[in-house]
Amino acid sequence: MTKAVIQIARIRYNLEFSGYEAIVFIEDAGEPFSYPCFVSAPLDADYKFIMRQLEAKTLESHASANPGLRSRLRRPAPSPRAPVFPPLAA
Repeated sequence: MTKAVIQIARIRYNLEFSGYEAIVFIEDAGEPFSYPCFVSAPLDADYKFIMRQLEAKTLESHASANPGLRSRLRRPAPSPRAPVFPPLAA
């Protein structure tokens, strides 16, 4: 596995389960993935700790043979240019 680029988005605290949840985006070898991630922690937990835990848990899922719920984001294929039609006569 090559060096992955990680971005954590949409972090929020879930009162029902007492933890932080986020969508984590990973770009590995030019291919983008996204994972939902949850970390149990109190509301006043250190931000750096939460970020490290979310990153570690997501990397663990990404490296796993059975990653669970994940989305492989495919970039749209370039489409051929649409033909340019002359303007309609009025």
